[in-house]
Amino acid sequence: MIEPVKRINVTDSIVNQIKELVLQGELNQGDKLPPERELMTLFEVGRPSLREALKVLEAQGLIEKSQKGTVITGNHDKFFTDSLMFLLYFSSTDWQDIFESRRFIERELTYLTTTRATIEDFIEMEKTIVNMELAINKDNQEDYVSANLHFHEKIAKSSKNLVMYHLYQSINKLIEHAQVQAVTVPGIMDDSLQYHKDILTAMKQRNAELASDLMVNHITSVHGFLQKKQNY
Repeated sequence: MIEPVKRINVTDSIVNQIKELVLQGELNQGDKLPPERELMTLFEVGRPSLREALKVLEAQGLIEKSQKGTVITGNHDKFFTDSLMFLLYFSSTDWQDIFESRRFIERELTYLTTTRATIEDFIEMEKTIVNMELAINKDNQEDYVSANLHFHEKIAKSSKNLVMYHLYQSINKLIEHAQVQAVTVPGIMDDSLQYHKDILTAMKQRNAELASDLMVNHITSVHGFLQKKQNY
């Protein structure tokens, strides 16, 4: 429930309370916020503070103004994912932490995907592997990184677990940065390609333990290649 504002920073308190209502499921996509006058009474704040808070929420994509009034958008899950992503991306995150997180998150995603993916999902993964092979033949590192990331994202999405998928998305930019660094190391593209083929084969055989173990080995291998780079 909305409570009277007790913090000194009134705007932040309003923003945080509305975010909390979204997280708790008390406000959902399409729900209309009460009129400004009613919100002012509920929060026990003045119009300037309330309007400033609503501007912040609108800029963050959590609310939008329509003919119905001010409503909750369907972008709140992306907002919370992006918030974590930017927090990690612009902090002094240690690479060891990133690869430990990848091993944990992607192992579980691979396990779930092996048991839940459809034939169509596997076909999409096969296409990304073909694109990786084409990129290697052309010695096109940019295309290789793109296809590589697409393969991992497809696994994440095919897990059918929204929470795990967003956890993966939250470190996606950091993964991309690592891939761009790693792809310049001689031999890594061929090594990575073989791992992707083996992982997909295990998934298609519905061997979840093998597929997830191969994913961990693959991520560990990439980390090892990166450690060979000078000043890494």
